Amino acid sequence: MEANMSNQFTSFDPRPVGREANEAIIAAAGGGATLLGVEVTIPVLAARCGLGNMDHHGQGDTAQTPSATEQALASSLVLPPDGTTLVTVRADTDSVSAMAVLANLADDRPVDDELVEAIGRFDRLGPATGRPRDEVVAIGRIAQDFKRTLDERVAWVQAVLAGEGDEEEIRSLAAARDDFNAARQASEVSLHADGRIAAVVSTHRFATQLGYEAASVLVCFNPEMAVDFRDPSKGTYRKYTLCRYDSHVPVDLTAAMVELNELDSAVTEGNRWGGRGDIGGSTQGIGSGLELEQVLEVVAKHLG
Repeated sequence: MEANMSNQFTSFDPRPVGREANEAIIAAAGGGATLLGVEVTIPVLAARCGLGNMDHHGQGDTAQTPSATEQALASSLVLPPDGTTLVTVRADTDSVSAMAVLANLADDRPVDDELVEAIGRFDRLGPATGRPRDEVVAIGRIAQDFKRTLDERVAWVQAVLAGEGDEEEIRSLAAARDDFNAARQASEVSLHADGRIAAVVSTHRFATQLGYEAASVLVCFNPEMAVDFRDPSKGTYRKYTLCRYDSHVPVDLTAAMVELNELDSAVTEGNRWGGRGDIGGSTQGIGSGLELEQVLEVVAKHLG
């Protein structure tokens, strides 16, 4: 199994809207014959993985059942054959690490078995294990960084498992974890339009990252956006940001903003909703007159 094989690492979409894409993944893998599941927790999709499914969330599994990462290391004597596609339903610390372990073993690269144990222990037992190693925290951040391709995330974790990671970057990612956790606790994320849009109500800079964990089209609402970050005395205002993960996501944000300009009482001749193809927002410095439900309704109309 070559580490840089195209389409080696992929992800099922568990939402109803993802059925067509899932079938394409299965078809490309010989009808599922060359698919190996990694924490495919949806039974109907797990059944399509012809090479099996490394998981520890099934009936009869306990907190002592080895994590996918630990199972990957234990499989070193029987590696998946060349041409295998590794698929998950959720790219997280355990699933991405399991893919990286298998890729390193196939490439005869080292695997830090103590780090694998630490990843598995934290995945199975959670916070009860105490603060995890910095490497585990950093891997978790990268594994869920949806601005990177899955191939890029797996390659990054491969390097860390091989003892070749950037120590300064690992420390920085681990230190930022507390900020991200604070943002998660102080933010509200909800799904709309059959799960295709995530609404994020948050005052934190990680709002879009939180949203992309749930959907590829976001409506972010900051009820307390600073008018001027350099001068807090100028106060705050109600700010909406619309964005999509990339240009392949079928939504016309430009058309949505044209319609929102017609509806928003805050819009003036020189201060309107606007932006570029993948991101835009409401008026600058002047609070939008629209409610979140109104903005969501307009964006949903322009989904492809």
